[in-house]
Amino acid sequence: MSISNISWMGFKELVLVDRVEECPGIVSFYFKDKNGDKLAKHKPGQFLPFKIKTDDSKYKDAIRTYSLSIVSNENMYRISVKKIDGGLISSYLHDKLNIGDSIEAMAPSGVFTIKESSKNKPIVLISAGIGVTPLLSMLYEESKTRDDIYFVQAVQNSDIHPFKDDIKYISDDKGFKNTIFYSNPLDKDQEGIDYDFIGRVNTEWIKNNLPLDADYYFCGPPPFMKGVEASLLELGVDKDSINYELFS
Repeated sequence: MSISNISWMGFKELVLVDRVEECPGIVSFYFKDKNGDKLAKHKPGQFLPFKIKTDDSKYKDAIRTYSLSIVSNENMYRISVKKIDGGLISSYLHDKLNIGDSIEAMAPSGVFTIKESSKNKPIVLISAGIGVTPLLSMLYEESKTRDDIYFVQAVQNSDIHPFKDDIKYISDDKGFKNTIFYSNPLDKDQEGIDYDFIGRVNTEWIKNNLPLDADYYFCGPPPFMKGVEASLLELGVDKDSINYELFS
C-alpha cells in the first residue's frame, strides 16, 4: 500500500508523546499511533477530528476538530490549541491530557487545502491568532518548492505570537516575504525587529503590499475573516482566488 492510501475508518487510538507551550495560552500536542503503525499523511490545511478517551461522560461524545500544524508526515501529528475560557475540550487538553494519555482520532479531513491551480501563481497566506495553524502546515509544504509566497501573521504582541521563530527560520532560509502585524505591541516590542506594522490588515495595506493576482488563503476569528474577504473583493480579487477557513 502506498503512503498516500494509508487511512482508516472510524476511530483509532493515538497516544500523546510530547506537549510544548508555544506561547502563553497555546500548547502544541504531538501524537503517534498507539501501536506504532504509520499514519495517514494529511494534506496541509486539513484538520484532525478526535474525541477524548475517558470514562467521564462529560467528554466521551464531544468531538472536536483542530488543524494539523505540522509538516505532512506518516509518523506524527501535531495540533496546536488555544485554551478558551469555558472551552470543554481545550481546557481538558491543557489541564488534564498528559504524555502517555490517548485520544481517539479519525483520519485527517477537510477541504481547506492548496488548490492545484495555485501552483501557477503566487500564494498569500494570512492568519490571525491561532488561525495560523493550517497556514503553517501549508507553508511547510509550499516552501519546499517555491518562494513566491507572502506570509502575513496578525497577533496582539510578542507575548502571544505562536510559531514566530519557526516562521522566521523558514523565511530566512527560503527567502519569501514574511510580514507581522501587532495590534497591541508591548513597550518591549520593537518595530522592524519584532513586528512590521501596528494595527490590522486592511484594504489599503493589501493594495500596496500584496499581489492582487495571487491565490489567497486565510484563517482567523470571524471579524478578521470578514474584513479580509471584504477587502479582497473591494480590490477586485477574483472570488475563485479567495479561500478561507473560519475559526470561531
